[in-house]
Amino acid sequence: MTSRLVQILLGLSLLLNTFVLAGFIYRSWIEPPFDMHRMPPPPRGSPGLPGQPGGPRLNPVEMVARDLDLDADQRKVMQELFDQYAKERRERLQAIARLREETGMEISRRPLDMAKIDTLVDQVSQLRAEQQKETLRTLTQLEPSLQPGQRERLQRLLVDRVASPPPPPRPPAGGPPRPPQ
Repeated sequence: MTSRLVQILLGLSLLLNTFVLAGFIYRSWIEPPFDMHRMPPPPRGSPGLPGQPGGPRLNPVEMVARDLDLDADQRKVMQELFDQYAKERRERLQAIARLREETGMEISRRPLDMAKIDTLVDQVSQLRAEQQKETLRTLTQLEPSLQPGQRERLQRLLVDRVASPPPPPRPPAGGPPRPPQ
């Protein structure tokens, strides 16, 4: 190779490195990263609509009711059921939060009392199971007030959201499993 060709290749390498460095500086210091381009949070004091960003979250029964496209008359008939479910759910979630806090305090103590921690974890699991059962009970109580098409949709939603099969297992960390031979 001639020295002229080596000089040209070194110059091109220097130019390429300069562009890469300039792009890195621009991307990290001048232009904010991509995930910073999200929508800003709603202004304080003006909550969004239920189920929308910035608004209150819908509970599972309200989500299914929204998916069923209930009319105003159906909502009026079911409102007491929705309110009772929301009250019980709120109380149960507060009990779960208290148990989780108690579990955290118990874990921070030395020596660990695993019998007490196990009891607390079992209590949280029991409350979560009761919550899921109550959700199913409430959803089945909606059925008499639904039209035939809504009943079919409710059935599909229950199967999809409650009884759907678990996700497939993840492959091991080392990559996909080897095929059998």
